[in-house]
Amino acid sequence: MTARVAAACLLVLASPLATAHQPPQAAAPATAGTAAARAKLQALQGQAKNEDAEVKQLKAKVDTLETSTQAARRALEERDRKIAELQRQLEAKQGH
Repeated sequence: MTARVAAACLLVLASPLATAHQPPQAAAPATAGTAAARAKLQALQGQAKNEDAEVKQLKAKVDTLETSTQAARRALEERDRKIAELQRQLEAKQGH
């Protein structure tokens, strides 16, 4: 039994030593993973940049539409004032 215990202890002690020699092999996948993560990050940054440009374009369109809407509203209000004035003039002429 003591031989089994001794063998088990040797296996337990040897396992950290065996894994200690593996980091160079483990470093290669980590480097590949890091490169993939960097590539993904760059792709996401490019996508964010494109979306920012699109948002700026959309904001410019909204500003243009708001300006056009305000101008159309002012023109409509002016036309309504002219119509009201012409109606008053017509009523004044018809009343005499």
